Amino acid sequence: MANTTEEPLLKTHTFEDTLLDCHVIFHVIKMKDSLFLWIGDQGNFDSLAVAMKTPYSTSPVSSALMGHSADDYSCSLAAQLSERIKMQVFASYNLSRSDSNFITIIARRLIKEITDNPNKF
Repeated sequence: MANTTEEPLLKTHTFEDTLLDCHVIFHVIKMKDSLFLWIGDQGNFDSLAVAMKTPYSTSPVSSALMGHSADDYSCSLAAQLSERIKMQVFASYNLSRSDSNFITIIARRLIKEITDNPNKF
């Protein structure tokens, strides 16, 4: 008989919060060696970035894969999260509000969720 206690290849985690009067949805897909993070308020998918540690840099290297090249919020979040959880991170920031103060609040909320639920990340 097959072992039924194997961990699934993909784990999902969704949480929501209201930050500065903006309803924010966070959707996480944890894979074996990487993490996908979608942050949004309307269900759109307008940007995608990836970040990962390399032997050539002390901090994660990030790159925009999709979306506006001037929009570096996805890159910033991917790099911060990759540094925190020590794995490759794909991040998609899709909020209508996009100022640097709000990005800081989003990052703090993510860190709180990682601290409260480390098995989800």
